[in-house]
This record gives sequence, structure tokens and C-alpha cells, in this order.
Amino acid sequence: MSNSLSSIPLSPPCHPPSGLSDSHAASVDLTGILELRVNSSSVGLYPVPPPTISNDTLAATAMTPGTEHLSSYPGSICLLSGPLGDFLRYSRQEASKWLIDIAHDICDPAHLRGSLLIWNESEWCPVTNTDPLTASVYRYDVPAGITIGLSKISLREGKSIGTDAVKRRDEECCWVTGIEYPLANTHICPKRMGDHVARIVFSTFVTSHHDGTPSLSVYDEICSLSLSMTLDTWFDTYELGFRFVSPNNYECHMFSIDIPDREYTVMGRIRKPTTLPAIHGHPARPPRSELSNIPPPGLFRWHYYNLPNINFPELPIRMEGDSDDDGTDSEADWPSKALDLGRDVENSKEEGEERHRAVAEWNSKTV
Repeated sequence: MSNSLSSIPLSPPCHPPSGLSDSHAASVDLTGILELRVNSSSVGLYPVPPPTISNDTLAATAMTPGTEHLSSYPGSICLLSGPLGDFLRYSRQEASKWLIDIAHDICDPAHLRGSLLIWNESEWCPVTNTDPLTASVYRYDVPAGITIGLSKISLREGKSIGTDAVKRRDEECCWVTGIEYPLANTHICPKRMGDHVARIVFSTFVTSHHDGTPSLSVYDEICSLSLSMTLDTWFDTYELGFRFVSPNNYECHMFSIDIPDREYTVMGRIRKPTTLPAIHGHPARPPRSELSNIPPPGLFRWHYYNLPNINFPELPIRMEGDSDDDGTDSEADWPSKALDLGRDVENSKEEGEERHRAVAEWNSKTV
């Protein structure tokens, strides 16, 4: 069933940083499964990328889906799946707006042309920003004739050394804790991505034209921020992300695996009980918000969508130094596995084999 619905606004209203109330949590079954899907007929395949991306044109071509669709994979593709309680942990008082934004960033971050629908017993119904999330099947619906490509994630390998320019801009102060030393120059886009692919990411999530950032370098200050060494480690491994609240104000979202009797705090993981503030939900802001060279919200959007593990097997952006093997970590160690209970779908032999036949060629090639 196809529906033509109006697109979500490009600049949705700001949200207050707050969690679930006890009364709300008590009235909702948090164990029910929420799924986010997209019609396979709307998803285009990426072309086979060149072995080396040496200019902006090659980067744009490799990062733009072609006209070939997943026609051999009928139905829909599961992007996110997990218990409702896990989604409510991150959506907080944003309600459905959080899921709408994530769906946009996975499927159509540059244009936001799709709408979110929910299956309501017998039909697909539109979802608004203020609707509460429920244990239901959601679908990202795009207008007929539009082809989208699922955004590629970016794995990181090793650490890169930065300059002191970012620390000077931030007055040698962590965006979250205010710690001055030791301090890390944290890269939102890994340097291994290279300038050409970084420009595509920037133009997709920040500006509306691929030629709007011809001089951008992945080394520029606008691609980095200052964090404490602990928070830098979590941010670098996609365990910690910044969720936009209002201009120059963000909320920390932690995607690490919960460990009994341990608390993730602004100073690190500590045994309970502790009086240190929890990192999840803690505010973050640039020390000097008046400057023009601080990272824009769009870059944090790009980093954030790398956090919830996408169920569909799109492999990451290929970067300098990548080997030919997948190089992925154990599934048990994936930081956001709480949202990746779509593995149940992966474990279905019939669906898994069908998916493999449809995308084996595409899935074995990454940018």
C-alpha cells in the first residue's frame, strides 16, 4: 500500500531534554517490539565504487544510488528493531519525532521527502512528531517514483592525531564536562574518510548542494570538537552521540551495553552506587557558541545515525587502509545491540537466504 503524505519539516521544533515519567513507564509494555521498515521497491542499489576515490566527482558517484532497485527482494526491509523500552530510552520526550528523524537520516537525509507511517490493525496511518512511540511496525514511505539509498555507516580504526586549533577554539574545555586536561581533539568524521567523501557527508547532512563545500577538508576545525579522553573514546567508537535539542545545545545519548551494578557517568563507567552525573541525558554545548567554525548540527546528525545499528546489511564507507575482509567486531560487542534485535530476522534462514541473493553483489562492495 502506498501513501502520498507531506514531508516532515526541515526545521522541526526544539525538544526539551527529559526522560520518561514513572507513570508513563508503568502504563506501557516496554517489552513489545518496535520495527522500522522501508519498502524494498524504493531502495536503489549503489554502483560498484572505484578502488580509489581521488576527487569529488568519484565520491559523489559512489555515494549516490543508481536506478536499479531491490526488485528481487519483495516486501520491505527492516532497518531497526528492538523492545519499545530501548527506543523510549533515546526518544525521551521527543516521542515519534526521534524515530522520524532517524528514518530520514537513514533513508533520505538530504531531502527528507519521506513520511513515517504506522500499521494500525488494517491500514497504514500517518505519524506526527508528537505521537507516542508504540510497539508497532513503522514504515518510511517515499512518494512514487523516488529512489533512495540507505546511508552508509563509517567504521573507525585506530586513532588520529589532531592539532591544537580545535582546543584553542574551545578554550581547552570539554563540551560536556568542562574538563581542561587531559583533552582530546575528537573527530566527528574520521580522517581516514578523506576530504572527498567528507564533502559528500557535509553536503548531504548540512548543506543542500554537493558543490557547496568545495574547499572543505576533513582536517578543518568545523569537523571536530573537544572532549575529555573518556568521552572521546566513547564518541570515537559510536557508543556516545549528541542529539540536537536547540541551537548550540545537545543531549548526550549513550549506546553502550548495560552492565549490572555499573553506571556510565560523565567521568567513565563506575560501580554503583555513585553520585556522579549519568552521561545519558547530560547536556553538551560548545564553550564558545558565537564562533562560526564550530561543528554544525548536521554533522552530529550524521554521527548519531551511525549509533543505532541498522539491521539491513549495508556495509560501511570504504576508507584508506581498509582491508578486503569485513573487519567487523563480534556481534556481542556491538555497542548498540540493544536496538538490533532485528537479528531475529537475520536468523530466519529463508529470509536471510533471500536477502543474500538479492544484495550479495552490492553488499560485498563498499565505498
